[in-house]
Amino acid sequence: MTNTRQTNQVARRRLRWFTWGRGRRWWDYPLLAVSVALFWASFPPLAMGYLAVPALAILFAVLNAVRVGRSTWYGFLFGLGFFLPHIWWATISVGGYLPWFALCLVQALFLAGFGFSAGVVRYLAKGAVGNSVLLALAWVGVEQLRACVPFGGFSWALLAYSQVDLPVRTLAPWGSEVTIGFVCALTASLVMRVLVRPRWLRPGFGFFSRATALVLAALLCAGPWMLRLPLAQEAGSVRVGAVQGNVQWPAEQTFAQHLKVTDNHVQQTLKTVRAGQRADFLVWGENSADTDPREDAQAYDLIYHALEAAGVPILVGSVKYTPTARYNDMLVYSPDGQIVDQYRKQLPVPFGEYVPMRKYLSVLSKDVARVSVDMLPGSEPGFVKIPLSGQRQLPAAIGICFEAAYEEVLAGGVLAGGQLLLMPTNNSSFGNSVESGQLLQMTRLRAMSLSRSAVHVSTNGQSALIWPDGSVRKQTHLFESATLIDDVPLRTSITFSARHLPQLRTGVIAAWGGALCVGVFLALLRRRPRG
Repeated sequence: MTNTRQTNQVARRRLRWFTWGRGRRWWDYPLLAVSVALFWASFPPLAMGYLAVPALAILFAVLNAVRVGRSTWYGFLFGLGFFLPHIWWATISVGGYLPWFALCLVQALFLAGFGFSAGVVRYLAKGAVGNSVLLALAWVGVEQLRACVPFGGFSWALLAYSQVDLPVRTLAPWGSEVTIGFVCALTASLVMRVLVRPRWLRPGFGFFSRATALVLAALLCAGPWMLRLPLAQEAGSVRVGAVQGNVQWPAEQTFAQHLKVTDNHVQQTLKTVRAGQRADFLVWGENSADTDPREDAQAYDLIYHALEAAGVPILVGSVKYTPTARYNDMLVYSPDGQIVDQYRKQLPVPFGEYVPMRKYLSVLSKDVARVSVDMLPGSEPGFVKIPLSGQRQLPAAIGICFEAAYEEVLAGGVLAGGQLLLMPTNNSSFGNSVESGQLLQMTRLRAMSLSRSAVHVSTNGQSALIWPDGSVRKQTHLFESATLIDDVPLRTSITFSARHLPQLRTGVIAAWGGALCVGVFLALLRRRPRG
């Protein structure tokens, strides 16, 4: 018995250089800061996606070296430290700091849940590979949960968005952000296992265990290189024009000028026509008609002038007001000035476009008054038909602005027959911030996941034409008037993500929740005094 104990002590001393004990706790906070900085840099504006895996490897190493309580605290600090700068643009759009900080605080609580999970799942698997899988499952489970709740969730800064330029993006058709996020988190966890040995791992964790983890991590990195995202035309092509009319800053003053934004888009359309640039149809951004042309004759006359000059259908964004509510619409105008189809936004943004529990929250915050009329959701799928020349009808999937973060909106349009993705947006409320670049990343992921070309068109930038492999072929800058025109391939095949992402998301959340419950039970059982 004594010899066995001495042997284990010698083994632990040999592994001490990659074993983190209690004596290094003061080093945790600088490491957390490095992890936060690397993770932030993996998203726009820097968009260094390759830093995401090292960032998570450092985070996982810190969490795995401490007890559950401290792991929860570290997860909260990581979340708060990341979200505060990542969504700084919220201070611009709402004109204050309280809503921005409240949103960051809620998101940080989800990351605290991940820290708690990281501390608990170690009771389920003591082996390096098994625990790595559970850790990756916990990361994706938390991501998907915060993308659903509260009030429809906040599907921002998902790990997969940072990977749109890296090889792992080829997994998008096979599970979108769930699959990509899991593979990246699993790679980070395996890399961490190669470098660090937490005390609670099995004593036999040595060379072969590290070699196995290293081989698995290499396979996860190299595997996606073997896949290709399809680009072939399956239903021909269409020549599309994205018109960015611009909204001069400050946006509120521009929108306050009657028909100023509408006229900007009309003038840019006329400029495009005079330059001899032709398209099968044109798309304007969200709120590109600053006054509802269904109610305002002057607004309609301006749009009709653009239709008459272009001679092709134009999709126009407008807001419809009723005595008690408002709706965010995209109107499909035929060349003769008739509205032949429309889409109504299904997922208004809580606190940005409507205020949940207004009766109670209005007492707590004056910022609620900024959203004086709630936006109500539409009930129809994200799908429109655009009339083209020769009696041809182009079926397209469509979402508006932040709906790019919710794949089920565009997937519904694809399942209805959409051969192209349309994503009109209005980023004028966010100034020169990075919000527009972050939103563009989401649309690129949707293009890859649903295997469709995408037209991402903003009133003020960044607009882009995106191919089914997520590559950006043409792009505008912020606060400029410009038109993007090109032939884009149309596709009809349905991906696994289009059909099964909601079920996959539910399964991941359920699996994570089940593992967490079992882990908590085993932890409590272990702490129970024997007698």
